[in-house]
Amino acid sequence: MKHDLWTWAEDAVDLTPEQHRWRARDVSYYRGPWTRLKAMIPGFELAPFRLAEDAPENRHLRMVVRQPVSQTEQPIPIGTVSPSYSLAPHGAVAELCYEGLVRCGVERDEVRPELGLSELGEWMNLRLILPERFSMKEGSGEETALRLECFNSVDGSSRLVIVFGWLRFVCANGLIIGETMIEIRERHDGSLALDEIPNRIEAAFRKAEEDRVTRLALQQHSVHEDALVKWVDGPVSKAWGKKAAARVLHICRSGRDAELDDPFAPGEASEKPLRALAPVAGSAIPAKSAFDVMHAMSFVATGRRDAIEQQKMLRELDRLLNVLQTREAA
Repeated sequence: MKHDLWTWAEDAVDLTPEQHRWRARDVSYYRGPWTRLKAMIPGFELAPFRLAEDAPENRHLRMVVRQPVSQTEQPIPIGTVSPSYSLAPHGAVAELCYEGLVRCGVERDEVRPELGLSELGEWMNLRLILPERFSMKEGSGEETALRLECFNSVDGSSRLVIVFGWLRFVCANGLIIGETMIEIRERHDGSLALDEIPNRIEAAFRKAEEDRVTRLALQQHSVHEDALVKWVDGPVSKAWGKKAAARVLHICRSGRDAELDDPFAPGEASEKPLRALAPVAGSAIPAKSAFDVMHAMSFVATGRRDAIEQQKMLRELDRLLNVLQTREAA
């Protein structure tokens, strides 16, 4: 039976319950046909940096101005950039992402988009969920969809990043496939080559196919309690902090999320007193493989409200998992 993300009604645009933060600003997510979602994205333009129409211009800076999306709105300045800044409009970037997927054999109407926008729309997180034939099917029968994510800002505050990842339906966990990452390292200046996006997506897509095999193979990598505890108290605590590390261990042991009973209690992450919370859907009880641990980690990382922190944790996930596998093999 297909998951509803592959079969929703084409006339619906729903505000998802997912709420995140980006640089202390609220981000809301929407789901529905791309023609409807694209209309929600504001337009932006560059304008001279001055106080009034007839005032002197500061030639060392330019303004990024948000254009109205309705008749009741007015243009809003959202940031200042250098005179060499090259604007990368959200809508144009999104269309190039679609073009890249078409080159990979995905029809536009097969893609299920989700759109995240900051309050003024200056930051966008576009998620394009690929059709069922590209999904990863686990031995338990659970399905994980392949998803292309794009992160873009129009005010020069962050780089353009596009990456493939996995979305596990049973718990809405997200994973990033690090080897597929397309990051425009140059700031948005004259060297920003947006036309290269489809070509780079096509190359990254081949890496995603390889990643499917690699991740499913994690089900054959056994994990033992003593190695898990040492790993949580060491690399995971150092990278993610003891609170997140303690939650990962608790999920691996019990299949339930947890919170610290006493945030100031001394000791390692494995020694922290915890209060059990709701079950984590799809968890193995206890975790017996690296695949099980991966999903406990992705649950903790995906649940981080701050979008920048969430992406940082997801990018570190595979490195930390590799450390655990290396220790188990030793």
